[in-house]
Amino acid sequence: MKITILGATGNVGSATMREAVAAGHEVVAYVRRPDAVEKLPGVTVVAGDVDDPIGLAAAIRGADAVIAAVTGPTKDTTFTQRTLPAIVAAMEQAGVARLVQVSAFGVGDTADKASWLARLIYRTVLGKFFADKAAAEGVLTDSTLDWVIVYPVNLKKGAAVKDWAALPLERVARVPGLPTLPFANVAATLVELAGSTRLDARRILVTTASGWKGN
Repeated sequence: MKITILGATGNVGSATMREAVAAGHEVVAYVRRPDAVEKLPGVTVVAGDVDDPIGLAAAIRGADAVIAAVTGPTKDTTFTQRTLPAIVAAMEQAGVARLVQVSAFGVGDTADKASWLARLIYRTVLGKFFADKAAAEGVLTDSTLDWVIVYPVNLKKGAAVKDWAALPLERVARVPGLPTLPFANVAATLVELAGSTRLDARRILVTTASGWKGN
């Protein structure tokens, strides 16, 4: 399978690139700084900006799926609203349907399932940053893409844990406390979703094995 990864120099994107290569996939890394991409076999690096739909469409063309793990600085309150429409337009132009969009738990109505402490953080420290993501996600419902949005909990560096949960958001009633998961576990979920419909849902929570309560 051929996967185009946006944001391959970031924590989630670089982990996803390694996971995709390990799984035997062909990868195109579309990045602003090609020199910052980890050198791996099976990876083609293409320089470009995610808000350039023409350059992005050229990089996407021929892919089976796109994983968008790109994010801007927390002080940029319009980054996702500027870039996600360009990503959607580029994919529609290139004729590539499958988009795995990385968001964050706490964005939009997902915050309703969080603990009181987490909600406080999401509404204060991350309020404007998360509001940008929530505002942008509406563009997907109006698109022709086969999209899925992934909402990881708090993330950290480190080796992947053996057990974690990736499940449709509608099955989740609460996410207690502040669960934290390694980037590598999220990467494994993203690569699986790029080529599988096992988790056939539009919105997916990724958390620790015990970091959720069902309805």
